[in-house]
Amino acid sequence: MYYLHHYFDPDFSHMHLAPEQGAGGSANQRYLGYVQNVVAGQVLAEMIDLEVFPDIPRDPRFTYQERYLPVGPNCALHPENQDKIIARANGYCFYHKGLINVKKLLNVRGHLGFRTGSIFFVGDMAVHGDIQTGFSAMARNLLVRGHIESAKVKAAGDIVCTAGVKGTNTSAIEEEPTGKIVYEPVPDTLLDCGGSIRLPFCEHAQLRARGNVIIDGHCLHSTLYVGGNLIIKGRLQGGATYANSIVYVEGQLGSDYTTATRICMGYDPFGFLALQKLENQIRYLKDKFLYFEKQSARNQVMEQEFRPRIDLVRRKLKIAHARRNDLWRKFAEDEQNAGKCRVIAPGKIMAGTEISIGRAFMDIAADSANQAFLLGENEIISRSPAVPHGREDQAGAWMT
Repeated sequence: MYYLHHYFDPDFSHMHLAPEQGAGGSANQRYLGYVQNVVAGQVLAEMIDLEVFPDIPRDPRFTYQERYLPVGPNCALHPENQDKIIARANGYCFYHKGLINVKKLLNVRGHLGFRTGSIFFVGDMAVHGDIQTGFSAMARNLLVRGHIESAKVKAAGDIVCTAGVKGTNTSAIEEEPTGKIVYEPVPDTLLDCGGSIRLPFCEHAQLRARGNVIIDGHCLHSTLYVGGNLIIKGRLQGGATYANSIVYVEGQLGSDYTTATRICMGYDPFGFLALQKLENQIRYLKDKFLYFEKQSARNQVMEQEFRPRIDLVRRKLKIAHARRNDLWRKFAEDEQNAGKCRVIAPGKIMAGTEISIGRAFMDIAADSANQAFLLGENEIISRSPAVPHGREDQAGAWMT
């Protein structure tokens, strides 16, 4: 007799989920284990000879008189051990019509939220509803047919959302040297991918794309890090854009109100992101250092307790400063490519819009239209006409 031992749960059902138990009996209510991930080459099941291992715990359903290996789509026998079934692709594993299957595309039939929990999937994912507030989704490529709300969405490849992104702002509190408290709005919605992003509109979000970002409508009060080209067919209003190639805004660039719209080009946008994180870390470490110094000065006992902590923070600060210097050296190298950057705005351009390319900076003083901004002799110059309105196919002339 033979027994088929499974390395996945053959009775798993995404219709009957429960929070995953953590250390100390705690449960993560936002992660329900919606999918059983497997990767190519992973062993899914193994046929065991019960004459050799008679005492192995077994399920009678998978005990056979003859050797039987239920190999289904995207599965195969192990090339070096024909008693093992392996996955031939990344995906999720399940039984269908008596065979072990691996499916490369995960369809979430409805909203991704409390019913499904947050989902991490090693293949491509299609969400046929919204990604709801407070949840996250990770996949290779991701298609969302509903809205992305205040959520975290990451993909190794591309992200496409057919209904749009609408997040909210949280407030980061900073204290200036004068003692004044500043509340800085920070988007709580994140789209981060290694490829490109395509959206109908975007509000109060942070987008990070190593490829292109295409927004068919407006982009409001968002922070964008774009490794390729940024194309917005509606308005770009508020927020900050970090790019290193082409920024094309067909409708309106800037805001009628006091909200600043900033475009920073000429440097690696993800270098800027790393620098921002590093500056926050340095600020945090400096605050800890001052606190430890203050406590250490109280008496000898406190000095003995806090001196190792002070030394550790000092070492961390030294490493952080070295990394910051490396980033600034990389920025200096990037300046050679700043001349290739363009901001193309065939529509309306609002006063107060700030554009920087390399070390050059321009604060647009008056409303205008139909301009292209590029780096001249160490300053930003504008040319008009740029692209006739509605003729975005001619934008290529300004990209070289």
